[in-house]
Amino acid sequence: MTLETLIAPETTDKPISVASEGKDRRVNPDTTPFNLPFPDRRKRGRSSSFAVALALFFAINCALSFYTPIDFDPYRFPYQGWAWWTFNDLKASKELHNVALLGSSLMVSAVSCCDANHLNKQLDLTTYHKASYLDDKLTTAFGGKFNTYNLSAPGQMPSDAYLTLKGMLTTAHRPEIVIYGVAPRDFIDSRMSSPTDTEPFRFLNRLVNTDDCAPGLFRDPMGRLEWLINRNLYVSHHAVDFQMLGGDLIKATLDKATPVPAGAKAYTYWDRTKLMPLYKPGEIHSQAIITQPTSRAQATAEWRDNTVEYIERYRHPDRHTYKTQFYFLRKLVELCKKEKIELVLVNMPIAKENIAVLKPEAYLKFVFALQQFAIDQKVATYDLNDFNHFDKSDYHDYVHLNAFGAKKLFDSLVYTLKNAPHTNLALRMAGQELVRQEANHYQFSDTNTIQPQVLQERLKNAFGRIGNSVDPALQYVPAELNTNSGSSSSSSSTKIGAKTNGAEM
Repeated sequence: MTLETLIAPETTDKPISVASEGKDRRVNPDTTPFNLPFPDRRKRGRSSSFAVALALFFAINCALSFYTPIDFDPYRFPYQGWAWWTFNDLKASKELHNVALLGSSLMVSAVSCCDANHLNKQLDLTTYHKASYLDDKLTTAFGGKFNTYNLSAPGQMPSDAYLTLKGMLTTAHRPEIVIYGVAPRDFIDSRMSSPTDTEPFRFLNRLVNTDDCAPGLFRDPMGRLEWLINRNLYVSHHAVDFQMLGGDLIKATLDKATPVPAGAKAYTYWDRTKLMPLYKPGEIHSQAIITQPTSRAQATAEWRDNTVEYIERYRHPDRHTYKTQFYFLRKLVELCKKEKIELVLVNMPIAKENIAVLKPEAYLKFVFALQQFAIDQKVATYDLNDFNHFDKSDYHDYVHLNAFGAKKLFDSLVYTLKNAPHTNLALRMAGQELVRQEANHYQFSDTNTIQPQVLQERLKNAFGRIGNSVDPALQYVPAELNTNSGSSSSSSSTKIGAKTNGAEM
């Protein structure tokens, strides 16, 4: 830097004209005047702090993904809808099931109403997931034993059905036969823009890995981006778990700080629904959905017209939704073939008045598509929508069967399955397999099995005192320890955010 640079220029009244002087006024780095601004060090500090914070965030997420300091329960969920109750009951069940039912409210209504009359008692649908009448008919027709688990749910679409069966398999319950009742609404419901919109998806996404069906889940890039973030970032993946954990801590603190006075009435689910009927509208509670035995006269008196509802559902059939749901139906077929499960598709009965809303040509096209799908995928598919067999007196409305129509449906279903050689053989084998599995399951309580205490007494009588030292080579090693000592990484645990208690992620 030269001396001239440090000397301030002389002031003058004559205006300075850059053009008249004809000099190059570009700034020379070596002669930069002091009055020009220096770079803001605070900006550089903020940029570097952000970079460090971002790197630290990803490092913490990666560490948490592999070390999982908190084992969250994937079956716990703040929204206790139909799917939550279905799997809450299934997870706790010790029974073996050789048949599973899938379907929308058409199947829910048929099973619950038929069984309420068959068992002659009221049924709480939050905890009742059997199909007793169907089991009795199957046992009579095919021999052996049948125990059906009802996985159907209101509004269930093929995307939900696929994830539901996949979720059942994660609970170690594996059916031999899956019967899936379908109808046009399941493929074209205009109120659903994406498979991720449904209540079952939000819950089942916690139980099963959705990598294999990701191409069919999202319609827009933002949805797929959100899924990728939730899948790969531990904190985002377990956002609901952290929310529930925080809620538990707040509740515990409030209960301790402001305890409920002795003798005060507790605030119940029913109080909440009265005060805030639109809060969590799809959430249900024990005793909230009850099905009662009914008479023919009572069923006729309770009939209602649901045409307006289905005008809305059928208003704008979406080609993308239609193709997406057939994509998930194919995924369901692939899953059943992989697991050696016999899948049976049933076109469910709906009234002529409902078909008139959809348009007869559209309904015919749907049935033809279902038939072509069955041929392509080699799946047993039956059309049980016989207008001569079902009339208005068999329905609650124009789509849901009452107890008497449901009995007709299951009688027709069993008759059809019995007269088809392939399904006849599959069901006979399934009935016998459940008998065999239950025999194996209960043999451990048999008096003829090994009884170490009795054997110990016999050895004492024969040899006298028995020592405690045992050759380590003869020590029993559980299979879990044996597996862990080999390779510690499994296919599910290598995925970020995958190690969650009790379910495949």
